[in-house]
Amino acid sequence: MTPNDGELALLRASAQNGDPEAQLRLAFLYLEGDAVERDDAKALSLGLQAAEAGLSRAQLFVGAMYFRGWGAELSYPKAIEWFIKGADGGCHECEFNIGLMYYMGLGVLRNPRMAAQWSLRSRGPGLAPAARNRWGAPDDGEEPPHDGAEARARALKAAEAGNPMAQFNLGVTRLLGQGGPEDLAEAAHWFRQAAERGHLEAKLNLDYLERLQASPRPRRS
Repeated sequence: MTPNDGELALLRASAQNGDPEAQLRLAFLYLEGDAVERDDAKALSLGLQAAEAGLSRAQLFVGAMYFRGWGAELSYPKAIEWFIKGADGGCHECEFNIGLMYYMGLGVLRNPRMAAQWSLRSRGPGLAPAARNRWGAPDDGEEPPHDGAEARARALKAAEAGNPMAQFNLGVTRLLGQGGPEDLAEAAHWFRQAAERGHLEAKLNLDYLERLQASPRPRRS
């Protein structure tokens, strides 16, 4: 929701006083050009302040900024560094991103086993669990039982109703080939829908898909 002038002034004051939540919200406003002129460098600066204060969602934000090259030169090593910090703080989306970066060899040596381990860690509330066979590495545990058909039906209904998290989750399942063959075109569709509603991770995953489709598919080890 776009803040009015009074709300924006309070938000700026809170950010200047070191409130990481306010810093992150203001960072998003500058990134999106919402109520302020778009300024990627200022968005990154504010995000870094919140990230350095230990806010895991801000660490996710900063990692995504370095991954996209927004506000600073593109840097996969810095991106994964911040994703790891966010993962240490319990950010499951950061764990998922680390898995994809290991799978694609972005900022790190390609390592399918590490990719699988990070993807398995990303089973958190609101995020689709990663498929253990996606990266060709074995899993030491068993997949938890679930009613896949019923869960997919609920997710599809929520996504079609415009829920960005449901749209993001559907994109993940199609990217990972859960409940059926992988479908990069459908994954891109759902990520795009979520991205248009401001879902940062969906925007990031659109970049992943573009890179997957523009380069030869990595071989399973």
